[in-house]
Amino acid sequence: MTQQLFLNIRLSDAASFDNFLMGRNHELVERLRAAVRAVGRGQLSSERVLFLWGAPAAGKTHLLQAACHLAQEGGRVAPAYIPLAMAAQMSPAVLEGLEKLPMVCLDDIDRIRRDAAWETALFSLCERLRNRGGLLVAGARSAPLRIGFKLADLAARLGWGLVYPLRPLTDAEKLEAMRLRARNRGFELPEEVARYVLRRYPRDAQSLFELLDRIDRASLATQRRVTISLVRDLE
Repeated sequence: MTQQLFLNIRLSDAASFDNFLMGRNHELVERLRAAVRAVGRGQLSSERVLFLWGAPAAGKTHLLQAACHLAQEGGRVAPAYIPLAMAAQMSPAVLEGLEKLPMVCLDDIDRIRRDAAWETALFSLCERLRNRGGLLVAGARSAPLRIGFKLADLAARLGWGLVYPLRPLTDAEKLEAMRLRARNRGFELPEEVARYVLRRYPRDAQSLFELLDRIDRASLATQRRVTISLVRDLE
């Protein structure tokens, strides 16, 4: 795991652009990657805000953490990654001084909506980052204008940059994503097993990937090949 400079929050080693199946999100991923690479080269990003929104388990956290990993390559940039799902355990003061960094990633921004102190602190950070030329990458379940912030100027500021919806994968793309995830974990997931999983289990990415982890552990523990029979034994 990679140590973060703030809050002892760690990034997942598995979060990378290489193992993210883009599907219909190609433009989003390429714009994000280009902006982060510019930051990593010490250049001012042409973008000030990149806002990603989508349903739970759509891949927002994966992409924000992948952006941090990419920025850190070569050791030139130490970005901040802050999951605002943990806002109740933090003070808005955690956002102070972050404008000194070239890139800040704020996940689950919608979780602080209607909290006046947090909204004010976030708006102030957006202004300071903009003035210093820093990049803000944000993730939420809804687009800025639909989150329901009390502070209307905050929604407007977050919407000034590039706002992208994360489009869900088709069943064919989910099948490909599962097989890619399995290969990254070091095992092969036969197509017939992947299709069985799609028919019998919840289809959101988080549930599918959690099941893959269980399949991998069961295969290693029992020294059995990954088959439909093995998956049935987990039911």
